[in-house]
Amino acid sequence: MFELFLVMMAISSPILVIIFVQNYFKYKKEVNQKLFALQIENESIAFIATQKKLDILIERVIVLERIVTNSNINLSWEINHL
Repeated sequence: MFELFLVMMAISSPILVIIFVQNYFKYKKEVNQKLFALQIENESIAFIATQKKLDILIERVIVLERIVTNSNINLSWEINHL
């Protein structure tokens, strides 16, 4: 009886190892795909935030250039508006 158990273990062990290895690589592939999607989404969000900050800074530079080049502008209002 014990010999039968050993034979069954010898036959089933490589099959089980193959199944576990396949599942591991399938899981790893899925996790990598999810991670890649999250990285793309994070880069997109960071790009949008950076673009908003850049737009605000460009607007401020335009106002500052107007203040410097035009002497008729109410300086205190423009500065407070910034």
